[in-house]
Amino acid sequence: MLTLPMFDPPTQCMSGFLTRYVVPRTMPFQLVGPLSTKRLFSTLPKGDVLIMVGHGAPTLITGQNEMVLLEVKKYNANYIAGKVIKLISCESGRILAPDLVENGALSVQGYTEDLIWVLDYDYITRPWADKMAATAMLPIVCSTQLLLDGKTSQEAFDAEVEGFSLNAEKEEDELIKACLEFDRDNAVLLGDGEARVKARPKISFPIPPPPLIPLRA
Repeated sequence: MLTLPMFDPPTQCMSGFLTRYVVPRTMPFQLVGPLSTKRLFSTLPKGDVLIMVGHGAPTLITGQNEMVLLEVKKYNANYIAGKVIKLISCESGRILAPDLVENGALSVQGYTEDLIWVLDYDYITRPWADKMAATAMLPIVCSTQLLLDGKTSQEAFDAEVEGFSLNAEKEEDELIKACLEFDRDNAVLLGDGEARVKARPKISFPIPPPPLIPLRA
């Protein structure tokens, strides 16, 4: 399952990259835009993977318009048990991720500090064309794709960290380089590194979706 809030530049950028490269592989469980906690938990028992884009804090991750979707001690452990989880948000790797593992998630990938990158607002309706943002977004996309290929959580995590490093090594812009190194150093994988999910069909030539329209309250 994939949650994709799109209500401000950061969420629209990341959700846009996943919309292009990942959404076709997550059918039928993709939840785009407004998503209530009730709707999330009614869907969570289905599937073996949970990929969440949103704003975060050490103890939680939010969805559309910063509605809290998962928060420490405020979810049914039965709904996340046995799942591979990827939290694409700031800070939720610090407390929420270990709490999810403690309550039965097989593995959780996240970030212990802010997840930061540089984006070009001129590309906000088609963020997959933003070359500056792509330096950080594509390692995350690659990691997610590997999970959906059936690779282990550790293999997917290692590919993301390596992607940040390789892009930082060849990056000439010092700000972008610093962002990539920061994200790499704060990425974490908790739980069973050998955990994996059922492989999804590959999409060899993803077709860019139409321009995105930001979703408001």
